[in-house]
Amino acid sequence: MDIIAIEKESFEAFKKHLEKIASLAPKQPFNDTQCIEQEWIEGKELATSLNISLRRLQTLREYGKLSFSTIGKKIYYRIAEVKSLLDKSRVNLK
Repeated sequence: MDIIAIEKESFEAFKKHLEKIASLAPKQPFNDTQCIEQEWIEGKELATSLNISLRRLQTLREYGKLSFSTIGKKIYYRIAEVKSLLDKSRVNLK
């Protein structure tokens, strides 16, 4: 481990700069769980919200229309990708 000694005045000036930078950062604490929940959705929850079967989700995965991640036996989908798929499949009626 290296030890670096600096003058007290330099340290105080550096400290003030850091405090100024910190004051510009958002005051709300970053919450990884909240961020993940906004980005990913579990397969059963997605099927329920879209009113489709789990088998239909499996078909979308098999045909490469919807990518996914698995953790254990649970399958997760990116919400942004689901929205994109829905937009691509939109039918405009006149």
